[in-house]
Amino acid sequence: MPDVVRPGAVAWTGDNPFIYLKTDPDGTWSSLSVYFRIAASRFGPGKVSVVVENPYEAREPATRLVLTDNLDLARFLIKDFVSKFVLFRPSEVMDDLEYLEGAAFTQSLDGHDWTERATVGPRSIEMTWRGLSEPFAVDVPAPESGTGSHEMFAVFRIADAGEVIVDGRRLPGSTVERDFLNGPGQSAGMAISETWVEQP
Repeated sequence: MPDVVRPGAVAWTGDNPFIYLKTDPDGTWSSLSVYFRIAASRFGPGKVSVVVENPYEAREPATRLVLTDNLDLARFLIKDFVSKFVLFRPSEVMDDLEYLEGAAFTQSLDGHDWTERATVGPRSIEMTWRGLSEPFAVDVPAPESGTGSHEMFAVFRIADAGEVIVDGRRLPGSTVERDFLNGPGQSAGMAISETWVEQP
């Protein structure tokens, strides 16, 4: 029987949907938002919602907010993964994020639409993916992955559109078409059963 066990430690496994918005289709990204539902990691399970508005400018007003129920996990994911993802690498504001722990999370599904909500007191983040496509599976080798040092497995569903609401304010902008693993797709989608394996 062939060897079916991958070498290397599992850094984390879970879901990692994303919504990237632009106010000008030809301009830079106006906001980058990601959500994590982690089933297992070195910091245990947990959930994290991240919104980085005006990611390439230090100007205000801008929302740079992290809501989580596991603060150590949130800091690990942002430092070792999100900050290394290709769209986040040019950002100079990743050290300026506001972290709030003790968040409560809820989820709602409506046909091909999917919403994730996080709340801490009066603060809230709501992300919605609309018109999710059929799922497809990927196996991304470490040199081509977001960190460059982890093999990544996942099932993706690309959305037709996405929106983000923070503290009742809908972030400006919309998704745009960009190159993806299986061809052109909108800049919003669900990464389901995503697993990052450290290279031995």
